[in-house]
Amino acid sequence: MKNIYFPLLACALVLAACSPVNPVSAPSSDAAPPLVPAEPALSDPSPSPEPSPTADPFPDPTLRISGEEEIVFDWSSDRCANHNIPDLPLRAFRSADGQVQAISSSDNNYRLLGTDLNDLTTDCDPIMRSDYDPDPSQYNDAEWIAATYTEDGQTIYALIHNEYQGHQHPGLCPQNDYYACWDNSITLGISTDGGKTYQEAFPPPAHLVARFPYPYQAGAGPEGFRAPSNIIKGADGFYYNFFNVSEYQTQKQWVCLMRTEDLSQPGSWRFWNGAGFEGQFLDPYREEINTPGDHICAPIDQSAIGHALNDSITYNTYLDRYLLVGISADSVDNREVWGFYYAFSDDLVHWTDRKLLLEITLPWTVEFPGSDISHLYPSVLDPESPSRNFETTGKTAYLYFTRNNFGHASLDRDLIRVPVEFFPGAE
Repeated sequence: MKNIYFPLLACALVLAACSPVNPVSAPSSDAAPPLVPAEPALSDPSPSPEPSPTADPFPDPTLRISGEEEIVFDWSSDRCANHNIPDLPLRAFRSADGQVQAISSSDNNYRLLGTDLNDLTTDCDPIMRSDYDPDPSQYNDAEWIAATYTEDGQTIYALIHNEYQGHQHPGLCPQNDYYACWDNSITLGISTDGGKTYQEAFPPPAHLVARFPYPYQAGAGPEGFRAPSNIIKGADGFYYNFFNVSEYQTQKQWVCLMRTEDLSQPGSWRFWNGAGFEGQFLDPYREEINTPGDHICAPIDQSAIGHALNDSITYNTYLDRYLLVGISADSVDNREVWGFYYAFSDDLVHWTDRKLLLEITLPWTVEFPGSDISHLYPSVLDPESPSRNFETTGKTAYLYFTRNNFGHASLDRDLIRVPVEFFPGAE
């Protein structure tokens, strides 16, 4: 899994089921390194519906770091194999046997097990291996378990980040370049044995959830729908998920939101099209598409959350609002600051302006990306959450993220966490 990417300049080296929350209104060292992003300034944000006039009891809530870092997974001592790395934001759920299962996957997927989030140990039995299918129309190449959700702890649905890596397949990438031939889509996986193993929910390509309405084209990348957030369930019965978009051929980026009432059906997801959840994803290899633009999701409040704030979504019961966390940049004290940012929402569509949670080195902000320590993949989880899927946070929680110990191209990556606390105001 590569980190978020922006318009291009190549880098030098890349218990109980959930209580309902408020509804929405209306590969590794041989993989390519990240890309250096463009300036963070936003322009021409797409229009979105007018916000709700409901008065805000907490007009300026904040999230702050409240303690010291600790290592959750130390690659040097805890790995089961060299490619057992934290290569996506951490996801977790409680299985039917009462264990907590946590996944921060790579294209060969492993899990952490424990009695709770505070005591996790690596399970050395892989839960899913990539198929590396060279046919781009099958959406079954390099596969990361990106988001899990379970109602009973026995059957677990998973959104899969699928990377078609054309440069790995002879004759399918004349450019012989990872980025130029990087095509991303989202598919559906399933576990029916309590999380021990996962597979495609339907034989490929019937497991497709979301992609651009265009077939793979060598040289059009990096492009696609990628890096789904965790899944969160609303009181309206819908399951919601954010994901990052990199536009076909242009690589412009934004964040999209989709939802479904039925996690078992990959074709049931509908995206926010700027007015409602009416957008439908289509398979360009198997369906006639006369108006491709109708099948491309609209940005979610880009002026507030930016291009890539889509790593982690939870509902904070202390502030009674949603929390979105991801990687971004902004002007802080008259300087450009990259790091982990957050924003709040009452409805998942309209967001407060993002705020800096932690200024931290990223693969494109270090002097030597091939060797310097950098960080990626933030998520916020509360070990005390009553949700089976850790969808809620209380007054306190933890920020989890990956630390690249010897540059982003190295496999030596640790999973870190640091305590955070919510406050009703800025002071």
